[in-house]
Amino acid sequence: MRRRCISLFLVVGFLSGGWAAFAAARVIVISPHNEAIRNEFGAGFAKWHKEKFGEEAAVEWRDVGGTTDALRFVQSEFTKKPGGIGIDIFFGGGPEPYLLLADKGFAAAYQPPAEIMRGIPQNHSGVEIYDAKFKWFGAALSTFGILQNTKVQRMTGLPFADSWEDLAKPQFFGWVGAGDPRNSGTMNTMFETFLQFYGWERGWDLLARLGGNVRHFDRFSSQTAKDVTLGETAYGLAIDFYGFTQIAAAGKTNLSFTLPKDFIALNADGIAILTGAPNLQTARRFIDFTLGEDGQKLWFLQTGRPGGAVKESIDRMCVRPDFYERFKDESNIQYSPFAVTNTFNYDSKLARERREVVAALIGALLVDTHPELRQAWKAVKPLKGSGEQWKALGTVPISGTEALRLARNEWKEPAVRNRLKIQWQTWAQDKYRKIAHGQN
Repeated sequence: MRRRCISLFLVVGFLSGGWAAFAAARVIVISPHNEAIRNEFGAGFAKWHKEKFGEEAAVEWRDVGGTTDALRFVQSEFTKKPGGIGIDIFFGGGPEPYLLLADKGFAAAYQPPAEIMRGIPQNHSGVEIYDAKFKWFGAALSTFGILQNTKVQRMTGLPFADSWEDLAKPQFFGWVGAGDPRNSGTMNTMFETFLQFYGWERGWDLLARLGGNVRHFDRFSSQTAKDVTLGETAYGLAIDFYGFTQIAAAGKTNLSFTLPKDFIALNADGIAILTGAPNLQTARRFIDFTLGEDGQKLWFLQTGRPGGAVKESIDRMCVRPDFYERFKDESNIQYSPFAVTNTFNYDSKLARERREVVAALIGALLVDTHPELRQAWKAVKPLKGSGEQWKALGTVPISGTEALRLARNEWKEPAVRNRLKIQWQTWAQDKYRKIAHGQN
């Protein structure tokens, strides 16, 4: 019986860790990246490591959900084990998680060789590509835009959207897709960008109407993009690579990914070595691979191209500007983020500091009260921008200054957080019900 249990344990260990358990070197990576990225980077790193160092190496992936879930898990683990949590690398997600990891001492500094870093600018248009102290790096770049089902638009007579403000127009009711920012780091960054670009009050006004147009809020932003492809929605807030992936699957005659004309937000999708990494040497090598030409080709080149993805194109914008000219005929990426002029200088530090407060407000005002919001939006749509009820739809219970003060002080207390979340939700429900019934 004991022998059978040991044998079963070995089989389960092999199935869960693959051949990683038998490799001479390994690196343990927690990541919200999808299976295609994990497969390509796992196999690519193993091949690169074998060729460069003459020994086997493998990536062991840890998946606990989206970026927000992964960050929450890492922070929780460090509170119990401040010297290290048995994980080497955090890989994936926008800039805010990495600023937090660096500030709290959870990210370890590492400076890759000069020949790797020489081809990567430290910043572009005020946006950091990697940390000046080398505590985190942009592994790829991302922009946000609107994924559109042009076939559905032609069938229904819906217009093409070329700005963010279009998505808040009454005629888009029920045709917009978005994710829940409390679970999706992508959506959290997108909604925060609205608040920064338009300002706190104007931003919430647009988000309320946009939220009223949303068919339903998805748990993960990847589902939002899939819904557009399926025709469940005609417009979806999407990160660029989700858009490119869906277009590759459905065709350019059916889908379009649009960079809105009002503003474009550029962000680095990061990677960092965690403090106390148990496999530090291999972790550093994984950073070198990811930032170097071999790793960057996996992001950028089409399947079948030398150095590109083997099974499935990833279609991500790389952090090496020269790639966009050198490999322009070998990639599905049609533009260089380093050539875009209407980029918005996103304040990552502000976003990081008030991240949880903003996510909670969006949850209380737009997501958890979505049925009431939709009824209120139905009632005020005919007003076409005039009247007190229209103005009341986008009001928010606290100012931007109060949100930042909360984030720095009382929000750290669980009891305060829970009380405010309930208060905001109740406030929003009462407001929307009054609007729906024609009350001021």
